[in-house]
Amino acid sequence: MDVKLRRELLGRVEIFANCKRGDLKTLAKSCQEVRYAAGDTVCRQGERGVAMFVVAEGRVRVESEMPDGSQVLLGHLGPNAVVGEMAVVDGEERMATVVAEQPTLCLTLTSWDLKAAIKDRPTIAFDILLTVVRRFRETTEELRNLRRATQV
Repeated sequence: MDVKLRRELLGRVEIFANCKRGDLKTLAKSCQEVRYAAGDTVCRQGERGVAMFVVAEGRVRVESEMPDGSQVLLGHLGPNAVVGEMAVVDGEERMATVVAEQPTLCLTLTSWDLKAAIKDRPTIAFDILLTVVRRFRETTEELRNLRRATQV
């Protein structure tokens, strides 16, 4: 996939949707392509995160292991979805396991490549932050609604 196609793909991903063309091009140049076969683990819960993954083709499932050892399916994601963005920013442990359900192509962006891109083009950080803040507000509102529903 050439840089132009990578840039277009990144522009369709929620976390990068506010980024300008030039910023997307910088990020696209930093991405690597990785192919996963059906059943391959993309990333594992509890591991330190050093990369985020943008699903370009295929489908993945996201699952979380509970304290009792049971697995909870959190969802299925396809093209234009991103996983691992929190761990790549803060370097903390991954909160879920992601497994390819079919042959899947991901663009990967490492934490050091993201930091280098932000150093070169600081507006990337602000544009990503807009999405993070919006997501936080949405989550807060969902929790408020859930609390109201349980108080009735």
